Formats: sequence, structure tokens, C-alpha cells
Amino acid sequence: MKRSTLYFPLFFFLFGCEQDEPVHFTPQVGDSSPKIASIELSEHNKLMAEQKKHLIDLQQRFDQVVAESHIRATEDAEIIKELEARIVNLNHSLGEYRSEISDSRNSLKEIKKMGSKEYKTIYEQSRNLDHEKAISLFEEFLEEFPNSPISSRARSRIKFHNAEIQVLENRKSARTVRLWEAKLKGEGMFARAVEEDEIFNLIGRKPDSAKRGSSSEYKERIYIWRDYILDGGYHDLMIETTDGKVDGISRSE
Repeated sequence: MKRSTLYFPLFFFLFGCEQDEPVHFTPQVGDSSPKIASIELSEHNKLMAEQKKHLIDLQQRFDQVVAESHIRATEDAEIIKELEARIVNLNHSLGEYRSEISDSRNSLKEIKKMGSKEYKTIYEQSRNLDHEKAISLFEEFLEEFPNSPISSRARSRIKFHNAEIQVLENRKSARTVRLWEAKLKGEGMFARAVEEDEIFNLIGRKPDSAKRGSSSEYKERIYIWRDYILDGGYHDLMIETTDGKVDGISRSE
């Protein structure tokens, strides 16, 4: 703002705009063209007035530009200040986030270790126990460490021991291949199509597993009962059917 007040009075001085009154011309004796001189003087005064107005407009415009630049500078300073505050907050949040990540990693390490020692202990104990007692040990482990990463191992061991209990139960009903074959033939299952439930009822329960045969033309099924054959040891009983009719009986090796 100071620059405007320094420069523009100089312009007014150069152009003679400090005078508010127009210049008057008094014709001298012997002047042969007073009208022409008067006209030129009038044009001069008009021109100077226009120049003065133009300079005033320039001064106002200059002042406006300076004022606007100050406003923009103030606004920019506020924006910069706000951005700086945001950066500080972001850095603070980032620090907290890194701290949380570090804590989470440490917690995860502890979680991974949770129950590992206890599981190893009961696993070794279970190897010398019967299946029911082993199941009890793993169930107690799940009650104490339900969220342990190795809890799935405990569930797998429970499933394993239950399967072994079922095998022992199966062995009570084990027969030779000839005896099973005689029972099926006695019901006419080699000569007619039967529902699978009829086969299951004859054996005494549902099979431990079942799979499809290799034929794409016929409906082939193979039903398997674990340790249902007693023949120099225990073997799996396998009954094969095609379109519901029993095709044969065999045992696993």
C-alpha cells in the first residue's frame, strides 16, 4: 500500500493533475489567432482531466489488487496452517497405529504359544491311555483353551479316538467273507435290486464310507465297513452293487 502512495503523486505532478482549475490563456497583443489558442487550451484541459481520471482509476485498481493479494495471502496462510495441523494429527495417528500393530504382533505371538505346552503334555499322555480317557483329556484342553490356534488339533484327536472306538465296536460284529455272503444270498440280494437301507439293516448299521464305481453306464456303489471281516486278522468289509443288486463281497488287504 505504501508503494501506491509513493508512485502515483509523481504521476500527478508530471501530468499537472494536482491542479483542480483549468489553465486559462490570455491572448497577448498582436496575437492573430485567439480562438485557435483557446480551443487548444480547452483540449489540453480536457486531456489533462481524462489523464487525471485515468490515473485515479489506476490508483484504485492498484489498491484493490494489493488488498486482494493481502486477502489471498491471509487465506493461504490459514490453509497452510490447517494443513500443517492435519499433518501433525496424521503423524500422531500413524504413531498410534504403529504402536497398535506392534502390540497386536506381540499378542499374536502369545496367542500362537497359548496352550502349546499343555497340548504337547496331554498328547503324550493320551498315547498310553484308552480311547475314552484320551478323549476326556482333549475335551478338557478345549474347555481351557477354546481359542487356541492348536484347538483344531485337539478336535482332530477326539475324532480319531471316536473312530477307533467305532472300529473296536465293529470288530464285535466281524464275520468271515463266507458268512456275510451267505447272509446276503439268504435274503436274495444277489438276485434282485434292493434299497441300500435293506443292506445296511442286514449288516447292522450304516457303512463307514461309500464310493461310486467306475462304470458310467450303470449305477455302481461300493459300501465299506471297517474291520467287519475276521480272516487271520481284521479287514474291511466291501459290498459292491450295480443298479441296487449286490454283485459281490470282498475284503480289504
